[in-house]
Amino acid sequence: MRKGLLVVCMVMLFANSFAQNFWNRADKDKLATAEKTERVSYPTKSSVFSLDITALKAALEGAPQRGSFTGSSVIVPFPDGDGNIKHFRIFEASVTHPDLAAQHPDIKSYAGQCIESPSSSIRFSTTLFGLHAMMFSAQGTSYIDPYTKDGNYYIAYKRENLKGPRNFGCLVNEEMQQEDTAQRQPKSVNASDGILRTYRLAMACTVEYAAFHVNAAGLNNATTAEKRAAVLAAMNVTMTRVNGVYERDMAITMEIVPNNENIIYITSDNLANDNAGTLISQIQTVINNAIGFTNYDIGHVVSTGGGGLASLACVCTSDKARGVTGSFAPVGDPFDIDYVAHEMGHQFGASHTFNNSFQRNGPTAVEPGSGSTIMAYAGISPPNVQNNSDDYFHAVSIAQMENFINGAGGNCPVETPNGNSAPVITDIPNYTIPRATAFVLRGNATDADGDELTYCWEQTNANGSFTTVDEVPDPFNTSGPNFRSLPPSLSPNRYMPALESVLAGNLTPTWEVTSSLGRVFNFALTVRDNQTPNGGQTSRENINVTVSSNAGPFRVLSQNESGITWEGGSEQTITWDVAGTTANNVNTSNVNILLSTDAGLTFDTVLAANTPNDGSETITVPDLSAPFCRIMIEGAGNIFYAVNNETFSVGVEVTTICTDYENVANVPIPDNGTVYSVSEIEITDEGLVQSVEVSVDITHTYIQDLALLMQSPAGTIIPLYFGNCGSQDDLNVTFSDEGSPINCTSPTTGIVLPLEQLAGFAGEEAEGTWTLLYGDGAQDDTGTLNAWSLNICRQGTSGTNDVSLSDLTVYPNPNNGSFSVSFTPNGENDITIAIYDMRGREVYQKQYENRGVFTATVNEQDLQSGVYLVSVSDGAARAVRKIVIQ
Repeated sequence: MRKGLLVVCMVMLFANSFAQNFWNRADKDKLATAEKTERVSYPTKSSVFSLDITALKAALEGAPQRGSFTGSSVIVPFPDGDGNIKHFRIFEASVTHPDLAAQHPDIKSYAGQCIESPSSSIRFSTTLFGLHAMMFSAQGTSYIDPYTKDGNYYIAYKRENLKGPRNFGCLVNEEMQQEDTAQRQPKSVNASDGILRTYRLAMACTVEYAAFHVNAAGLNNATTAEKRAAVLAAMNVTMTRVNGVYERDMAITMEIVPNNENIIYITSDNLANDNAGTLISQIQTVINNAIGFTNYDIGHVVSTGGGGLASLACVCTSDKARGVTGSFAPVGDPFDIDYVAHEMGHQFGASHTFNNSFQRNGPTAVEPGSGSTIMAYAGISPPNVQNNSDDYFHAVSIAQMENFINGAGGNCPVETPNGNSAPVITDIPNYTIPRATAFVLRGNATDADGDELTYCWEQTNANGSFTTVDEVPDPFNTSGPNFRSLPPSLSPNRYMPALESVLAGNLTPTWEVTSSLGRVFNFALTVRDNQTPNGGQTSRENINVTVSSNAGPFRVLSQNESGITWEGGSEQTITWDVAGTTANNVNTSNVNILLSTDAGLTFDTVLAANTPNDGSETITVPDLSAPFCRIMIEGAGNIFYAVNNETFSVGVEVTTICTDYENVANVPIPDNGTVYSVSEIEITDEGLVQSVEVSVDITHTYIQDLALLMQSPAGTIIPLYFGNCGSQDDLNVTFSDEGSPINCTSPTTGIVLPLEQLAGFAGEEAEGTWTLLYGDGAQDDTGTLNAWSLNICRQGTSGTNDVSLSDLTVYPNPNNGSFSVSFTPNGENDITIAIYDMRGREVYQKQYENRGVFTATVNEQDLQSGVYLVSVSDGAARAVRKIVIQ
């Protein structure tokens, strides 16, 4: 009886915890006159919430300390970057020594695990600056920052939606470093060892850094002690986020030393704020004298200028304070992750991973172009893969740091068993594939703790030469990286290139390029268990994929014309080019033939399994209604595959209409803006998007300053252009998935590839407001958006025998899942109504008695919002109508 009562009480406590909601969605427009917190840039998409931070802090008082290995009953909601509320089990995870924390009880740091999605976690702080949160998720990292200066309103956004210029350089010259080659190679064994390593951090600052944060806190007239507390609060915000990454990827945490205020300089410092080279030579002595050499494990100084510089693998050594990070705006995600986490990565032994000519380290140049992980140079040195780095370490970086902390860097931390088991990866074989052919890397792992795992496939071929730099991948490269790194995903598989690129007929998108000659690709799979608060665990597996020069390209030869319709039950022949894949070390004697009914999103209908790889197969078409179908043929027991070129339909006829839409804007582009300007085109034509092209006519000097993004009515944002060129003038181009890499001239013209595939709009409704977001992120040069236009091809559907049901009406449309069907039947046949989702799956079917003029009401209000096909059958006659359920 007591046990039952205890369970009831626990459930009630759990429910009450969930009932506490400190957040309320707010209307940005109603806050237009409120004084906003200063930011370097604003996200292109965000949500604003009011926060009862007093109630939140009261709830957090019950959070247990991490390391106690007890559960937490403190469950707190937070909005993610999409504005959805998620709940987290919270632990206090201080980034300051207990003695320092006791002196500043208002400076707090916490960690939490998501209830709804255990692979998601949160790291957040509360200080006099308010609440700052960083939410890790397989769907992308989200941030929460103060929105108004009064601390009552907060902005939640995804990291991917924070666009803006970067003005930073890491000055580490790694060509001069003499490193052990073993440090650069990911290991096949588990890197994590179940230990949380705590390093004592001495974090100094220049007077200029202190002044920035004192001014932001409004404490210019405060006491020196109050000013130091404000600066320490800013350091707490930064290190909460930095520790979040290091704890997840490395089970490393850093704790600010108890006497750290000795190196927070308020009035004078004799430090070279604007010269990282001088500052790094000063700071070792400064920290040693003020803190004591034996009283810290890693030292770092933050400033407002001079870029970044750090000694490689210096933690625990006599050079352990040689780390500098400087930025004119030392706040926010770019500073915390792109800069501080990057420079500290050097101190823990990680080299640069990008493959372009500025400050490049050949033996670890495993990321094409600027790269995108923490130790790369995203947004800093063209050609840029993207604007900001993603908040995780490359497998090569993890290997370097793991080797270091198990060697010279393991002599000083406090080591605590974290009770967390590393994932175990199922053995993955090596493969040989045909040239100029897409492939998919597949993995699998288990976890003894039942943790929800994420997977990250990365290429590890370094471009070792210091003199020859192939910055952009090429299908004829014999060495170096051809494939960029992508953030960890819940899926253990990665399509190379991305499946949407292959479906668009592009096997060589800019940063994911298949090889047209024989070579060996090296790949590493990193599996993370994403556990908090006591440190995550990772495992790695390395494989080789050999590209055969005598086999390929492997291609589908049939169903490559537009306008094809298959009838269910009919026989159809599918053909392909075997291209030497039955021999030449590829040795794939059989293939699987798969059908997608959702335009290539999934291929879950098997047309033929393990059939001979002889170039032809006759199949029986399944009985279904699907307007957007594709075929995939994959090597059975191998990883290569090919798809046909065009969508076709099964059971319905599809029409395609392409229309141009123009906005003659003729508006100035604000110089050195912090937010994007917008220009809109309103489309009233209905239909599902098949393809999109965007044309812009811009007069502007130094077009590297420009950034352009396209937003659909559904809210999807696709980057078109960001700083790809330099001092060239004027941009008059069409962005198309079938374009070529941009050729920077004055003016820059032609049909060019966007930064990301416009195929991301496919399947969305064309009707609504399309928005061009444009901005100039630097000073001096100005320009005008003269005009821009869209070419949108959209598709509509009809039944293959629609002429027989010419008076069919389905109303209302859109609806909430309740609608009526009315028409005049041809005879006395029973009437069948079926509903299909856009993947071709039947979600409803009912047969009705024919009593003459037919009218029926369908009530399916449990269906999710989206586009569906309603199929009405009258004997052999059938008609299909598209409906939208809201």
